[in-house]
Amino acid sequence: MLGLLLLALMLRGYVIATHADELTRDRDAYLGMARCLAEGRGLVDPGHLTPTAFRPPVYPIQVGLTMLFLPAAAAVAVGNLVWGAITVWATWQAGISLNLGERRSLLAALLVAVDPMLLQYSAQPMTEVTCAGLVSLLVYWIARRDYSEAVRQICIGILFGLLVLCRPTFWPFAVLIAVVWILRTFFAKASTTAALPWRVIGSTLLVLAPWVIRNQVVMGTPILMTTHGGYTLLLANNPEFYSEVVDRGWGSEWSKAGFDQWTKELLASLSEELGPDSTEMDRDRWQNRRARQFIQNEPDRFTRAVWYRIRSLWSPVPQREAAGGTPSRLVTLVGYYYTVILGVFAISLVLQIYQSWQARTFLWVPLLAMVLTIQAVHLVYWTNARMRAPIVPVISLFVVRGLFRTSPNSST
Repeated sequence: MLGLLLLALMLRGYVIATHADELTRDRDAYLGMARCLAEGRGLVDPGHLTPTAFRPPVYPIQVGLTMLFLPAAAAVAVGNLVWGAITVWATWQAGISLNLGERRSLLAALLVAVDPMLLQYSAQPMTEVTCAGLVSLLVYWIARRDYSEAVRQICIGILFGLLVLCRPTFWPFAVLIAVVWILRTFFAKASTTAALPWRVIGSTLLVLAPWVIRNQVVMGTPILMTTHGGYTLLLANNPEFYSEVVDRGWGSEWSKAGFDQWTKELLASLSEELGPDSTEMDRDRWQNRRARQFIQNEPDRFTRAVWYRIRSLWSPVPQREAAGGTPSRLVTLVGYYYTVILGVFAISLVLQIYQSWQARTFLWVPLLAMVLTIQAVHLVYWTNARMRAPIVPVISLFVVRGLFRTSPNSST
């Protein structure tokens, strides 16, 4: 494992060194928020210096705290290196707990160490690397059974709380797990109240509470997630995107000019209909309503858009934004790599669903639930291949599971 950790750090270090300019390219304003936080302004919109809940808080807090000791670029790099190492280690440990065996678990960790997307985002101030680390740790603690149940449940709750404060798209995972738990409890004829994982619920609420209270105090609303959902729903469901991409079929891309024009029109519509004094919550609700109305008016085109988003999420070839200035030969190699990986993953996923149902085993169900709910979210909301980066540890575990069909512990 030590050698694998060194390999992961060396690869990430190389990507960071050769793409150093990307470390401060602030696409999603996380770096600006982190800088304001380090300056003592709190979590504010870096453009207007007003309190915001547009982005989830975990990543800007992580970078902002690190910026108290390091320059911005170094803060991003160090954080991504640390989380990269954690992800590799936790994937290895999760594989062992899932009964893959130590050597096969090392293979899953190797897939994480060399994953092209995780390597690419190691040099960018974005949530992918941190979120992948939190996912790997969550899976590890869910699968681990050789520890105090109280400590295990508290760790699961803390990690899930941090995960949804890093990427709110993981909330449906908790919903599906709750449904599975209710069904298992019902068929086992156990007491629902007695069977509740109170420590998981309690520790999750403790992690979420500061964010919700903060939003109530500074924004006047106890926002649980973010005010970003309406925008991403409208981004994926609007006339311009459908006309320029969905209607033209696979391979079409939203041009920068088209996107910029849509953004300009969106801002004008928000100003005209809501006025200059509208709040972030008002804009979020307005965009949500507009997207839902468009979906209702265009059911056939929405269906085609859903299919487009499925292919985008699982595309083996990097899309234009991700590929950037990457040499075409390297893009082709990455495409071949992901074609094999995702092919084995798909087969393993189907077989595991069948096996879990037939044997009534629960060991791999949380991993299945994570994959299925991420896909469900991105049937409707904006997506591309980047959105699957946080579940690369889960994908890697499924790939190894598919290559070596070991039997899970049926009693777990």
